[in-house]
Amino acid sequence: MPPRAFRRFAGLLALVLCCSAHAVAFKWASQDDAATMDPDAFNHGPTMTVLGHIYEGLVRRDREQRIEPALAQSWTQPAPTVWRFRLREGVRFHDGSLLTADDVVFSLKRAMTPESDMKVFAASIADVKAVDATTVDVVTEFPNAALLQSLPELKVMSKAWAEKNGALRPADMRQKSENFATRNANGTGPFKLSVREPDVRTVLVAHTGWWDKPASNITEATMVKISSAATRVAALLSGELDFAYPIPLQDIPRVEASTGYKVLQGPEIRNLFLSMDQASPELRYASVKGRNPFADRRVRLAIYQAIDIEAIGKRILRDSAVPTGILVPRGVNSVDAAMVARPFPYDLAAAKKLLAEAGYPTGFEVTLDCTNDRYVNDEQVCTAIAGMLSRIGVKVAVNALPGARFFTKVGAGDSSFNFFGYTPVNLDAYNTLNVMMATRDGKAGQWNVGRYSNPEVDRLIGQVLTEMDPQARTRLVTQAMTLHRNDVGHIPLYQQGLAWGMRKNVDAALQSDNRVNLRFISVR
Repeated sequence: MPPRAFRRFAGLLALVLCCSAHAVAFKWASQDDAATMDPDAFNHGPTMTVLGHIYEGLVRRDREQRIEPALAQSWTQPAPTVWRFRLREGVRFHDGSLLTADDVVFSLKRAMTPESDMKVFAASIADVKAVDATTVDVVTEFPNAALLQSLPELKVMSKAWAEKNGALRPADMRQKSENFATRNANGTGPFKLSVREPDVRTVLVAHTGWWDKPASNITEATMVKISSAATRVAALLSGELDFAYPIPLQDIPRVEASTGYKVLQGPEIRNLFLSMDQASPELRYASVKGRNPFADRRVRLAIYQAIDIEAIGKRILRDSAVPTGILVPRGVNSVDAAMVARPFPYDLAAAKKLLAEAGYPTGFEVTLDCTNDRYVNDEQVCTAIAGMLSRIGVKVAVNALPGARFFTKVGAGDSSFNFFGYTPVNLDAYNTLNVMMATRDGKAGQWNVGRYSNPEVDRLIGQVLTEMDPQARTRLVTQAMTLHRNDVGHIPLYQQGLAWGMRKNVDAALQSDNRVNLRFISVR
């Protein structure tokens, strides 16, 4: 090799060795996969976990989950119903195009469309206007003190990219619709989508043109779906993975005892509950014909009083969960901690009496739809509930499904009785009230799959959104939740716990919303 060519080769080799020395590949496993790459299509934890690395909002949450600037470097309020956001200059999408105010206007309005599953986070927005290329006004229908809490969930897309690829509106997940944005992505976030194999793996690579300075040293992250808890833990302990979640409660001691591994634990802002179809004239999946037992409050209360929530927490959840009497988790904005106590005691005799009074002295048969890969010991919990209800004559057939199938089925209203969980990811009570308790009318109640409806609850929820005084707002939330639990609109069970497993050389910040955030993870 000629000397000049050798020197050139040696220089290139040194560059490759230098760069590869800093490259950090990270592999993690989840029990569920993102359902879509469209940031407006599905309000679903695993989906938003992945998309949170690709897409960004005007604001974001820091390591302690406090609001901080993101695509907007600052904001002011020129009027009580106007929020003015000054955008960062020079921010580029992954395809190299510059972020402008038009992209923000397009994206927020896209999130407000009927097909969007994220419109709850834009509930008070009346209009979005571009003042100039780097300034956007968000106009609300009324003063909304919680607006900033919701904006991290409203992600910004490239208007030109969406127009070019026919993705101007989100595809309706409940109708199993797809568009280009379902399997492709183009955000401004710290990671770009490299490989997308639904239900298998998603590979993200660091966006070297990201506007912020990365705190993480991860350059490539691969998320794989491993539904089986045993397989997920085995893959972690064999060295195949750097990180896995959730870790089953029974496996936590084994992971912690293994050399080179650790578990992070803490409370999750997710409540688990039972939802019942209260609106159909006849239940689709039950033995009763010509009427709907769940339309009768006495039947719903009987179901509630036949469930020993404390026993479930102790025997199946190993004391990692906290029993609750409301749908909204403690620790969320505007929730009075005094509300979490169970309102109706476990009482089999009372439950049997209620069923008899309602005209079902020998009970009835019904199918309980349940996930088997989404929540901690979910299928076991459903099986235990079925056993408890059999004591009052209600024979329950547990239909355990993978999360993707469950949410499609239940979201379409194809369920009589189901075990469900919800996280108010904006850490505000209004989110749960609007999504789970408000009358399902196309604008609210997106996941109120039992179609519970109380006009007074709806009125109070509307007031919660507009009330600026914190104490008055908490009182309104309390009133709405009191009516809901007296109606037995749902059957609250418990607030779930978190357990993340990882190598000891992985530094991570446990997030109460159970979202893995690579910005807060580094590998030593």
